[in-house]
Amino acid sequence: MAKAILNGIFSSGFLKPHQVIAYDIDPAAAISVKSEFGISSAYTINELPAVSPRLLVSVKPKDVRAVIEGIRNTFVPGRNMIISIAAGVPTIFYEEMLDKKASVVRVMPNTPALVNRGIAVISKGANADSEDIDFVTGVFKSLGEYIIVDEGLQNAATAISGSGPAYFFLFCKLLSEAASETGLSAEDAGKLVLETITGSAEMLRKFNNDAAYLIKMVASPGGTTEAALEVFSKRELGRIIKEAVSNAHKKAQEIQDRVMVK
Repeated sequence: MAKAILNGIFSSGFLKPHQVIAYDIDPAAAISVKSEFGISSAYTINELPAVSPRLLVSVKPKDVRAVIEGIRNTFVPGRNMIISIAAGVPTIFYEEMLDKKASVVRVMPNTPALVNRGIAVISKGANADSEDIDFVTGVFKSLGEYIIVDEGLQNAATAISGSGPAYFFLFCKLLSEAASETGLSAEDAGKLVLETITGSAEMLRKFNNDAAYLIKMVASPGGTTEAALEVFSKRELGRIIKEAVSNAHKKAQEIQDRVMVK
């Protein structure tokens, strides 16, 4: 995701390579990123706050504490701020570790950012100001779209947009497999599913996300679509989806709770 962000901010012109410095615990990874994007790299993590006012934390949740411990002695509230894309890590975690006055913005991007069609969910911490939010929205606008929500809704949003691409890929996989079982070749089945899905997404955009109206448009009474929708209804597809999202939501909360345990 960090590479996707770098690609987005550079291709959009939001920032230039000379304005970015990075640190990676893996020297080989640091060299690779430096070579690919033409950015600078830090030798130690604690030097970053001195050379960069805005610090993007792009690590797994379990590694966040080590990262913050690495910069806490050189981080200066008012001069530095944190942009966190670590799933399930609340802004208060950073504030308590760094200083109660530390400015933090929490973001949940998703994988379509890799193709500049992402949607990021942005929440401000207690001390983040409008300048901080403007900078963060500028970063993620270069990767697609964004919404700003209260931080209490971050875990719910994670269960939708963060995990959602996998739900979508699973549906496409199953639909392709079902198409192959009707006699279509795997290649033809894949193309039918891909073009149907992308075309349908464009229709949703054109019709202001009115899915109920579009379902009625496709499902003629007594027709093939209605026959398929009846199966979804009888098998309670709606209940299955709600249960799956609820499970993802609970897991996001569990991750957050674990992070907060010292």
